[in-house]
Amino acid sequence: MRICGIDEAGRGAVIGPMVIAGILVDQSRVGELIEAGVRDSKELTPGVRAELSKLIREIAERVELIVVEARLVDESTRRSGAKGINELEARMIAEIINRLRPDAAFIDLPSTKYHDFRALIERYAGHKCSLILEHKADRKYPVVSAASIIAKHERDTLIKKLRAELGDFGSGYPSDPKTRNFLLQALMRGDLRKEHIRLTWKTISKLAQRRLEDF
Repeated sequence: MRICGIDEAGRGAVIGPMVIAGILVDQSRVGELIEAGVRDSKELTPGVRAELSKLIREIAERVELIVVEARLVDESTRRSGAKGINELEARMIAEIINRLRPDAAFIDLPSTKYHDFRALIERYAGHKCSLILEHKADRKYPVVSAASIIAKHERDTLIKKLRAELGDFGSGYPSDPKTRNFLLQALMRGDLRKEHIRLTWKTISKLAQRRLEDF
């Protein structure tokens, strides 16, 4: 049986893209992923993720990546008047399923609304297969852990290039003090790079309010 794992990196970031990855493997080779040391990407250093990404690509039958740029993420939020990021991510997941055509797809569930999110995938996926959606699936299923590693490594690479262009903004996540300071300085200069920064994030409005209060 051919199975795929699907996971994302960068959904919650305020700077940079969201990357969604899917890997297709024969179920008989899942043990090779475990032996390679595949586990939740958040538990691994960037260097280890880079090495594992190479091994995963050797084991996998196919790997698919979708990079969703910050501007498209922004345009997809409810604050922009769109249907929301769940709708966007479900469409991207469905696209990966259509490309890989597995017998079963294991997906790290990003939404608290299981039935609604599953229905979205089923609406957009032309290829029909078993769907296993679980919270923290990247900790439970090696095939999802592998997808998590691929997605995170790809985002690491893109963020490194973006930092070379914009300056050191840290991780790009709202919880990172370096990221928040970078955004605050950009706001003060009037130099928000809209194509790379998610302007609808509450982080931006809070920092803008802080700037007003400082003045």
